[in-house]
Amino acid sequence: MRILHTADWHLGKIVNDFSMLDDQRHYLMKLIETLKEKDIDAIIMAGDLYDRALPPKEAVALANRTLTRMVKELGVPVFVIAGNHDSNERIEYAADLLAESRLYIEGTLKKEAIRKVTFEGTNFYLLPFADHVYVRETLQDDTIKNMEDAVRAQLATVKATMNPDEVNILIAHGYVIQAGNDTSEPSDSERPLSIGTSEYVDVSLFEDFDYVALGHLHKAQKVKNDKVRYSGSILKYSKSETPHQKQTSIVTIEKGKLEIEPLRIKPLRDMRTVRSTFPELMKGQSDDYLFFELEDTEYVLDAMNQLRRRYPQAMGLEYVSRRETESVALQHNREDLQQLSYPDLFKDFYEQYRAIELDESGQKIVADVFAALGRKD
Repeated sequence: MRILHTADWHLGKIVNDFSMLDDQRHYLMKLIETLKEKDIDAIIMAGDLYDRALPPKEAVALANRTLTRMVKELGVPVFVIAGNHDSNERIEYAADLLAESRLYIEGTLKKEAIRKVTFEGTNFYLLPFADHVYVRETLQDDTIKNMEDAVRAQLATVKATMNPDEVNILIAHGYVIQAGNDTSEPSDSERPLSIGTSEYVDVSLFEDFDYVALGHLHKAQKVKNDKVRYSGSILKYSKSETPHQKQTSIVTIEKGKLEIEPLRIKPLRDMRTVRSTFPELMKGQSDDYLFFELEDTEYVLDAMNQLRRRYPQAMGLEYVSRRETESVALQHNREDLQQLSYPDLFKDFYEQYRAIELDESGQKIVADVFAALGRKD
């Protein structure tokens, strides 16, 4: 069986005041056309269909159009679960009716058991996101103290009845790590699932499954091995994601055999970080989403508005020389302050603030000023 594993569409996402809907629409329509040539048997969307619990009507319309085209034009079942950005109850609206068209949407935690859908001999288990407090209350289990406890409790009924001779796929949304060797890479646009480390779930809980299709982390990556993977978000949604090479995954699976093929779709606009001086930047132009890192040592008047005349999708700007300078505070104790002269203290301040050395002529000017003020010491 060949399955498209995707997640984190975040429909309706706004990044630095820019709506991503046009970019999302372009990507998803192009994805559908590409899949028509890929001989796909099923599609997984592992959570965060929307960017917020009450998505704008345009985002809902895009979700409707995309999922309808996937089911009707591609002729494959589509499995969707709620992520931590979604409204669990709203996303599940009309789920029973939609299942008749092979669009399986699981939004809420069920007390009885995790939803299981069997298709062409492969079992799909749909585990929507629910925080551990909600899971504890729903299951009436006071031993649940964190997300790992919650997932363990939910999977217990699955593992008790799961046939190990069949292909078993889990669809989940959360922060899965390999204890003692966590190499996962989060990004700035991911909303924390809980406070501190209670959001982490150890990958060992999923060893009984043939494949675990995860959502939440926005960089495509595996956890321990290819059996447990994040597909990543379909687009870049923050400055921290600009180095990512976005992709979805085509998973070819049969019992005892697994192959992962990355599927990359060129976005309507890329999102990049550009580091240079203001004069150099004003020589170019681009329609991409850009975060500028200016190397200029002096502030440029109205820099962002000037840059947007050449880069209309400019998202952010910072002065890296000042950022690096301001990140290190002056360290002087009481004895230093008593021993250093005013000119020396001013020299330290100047060099940290300007990120350049105060030359001899400048030092002489400073010394002359303090001497004129009668403040040599």
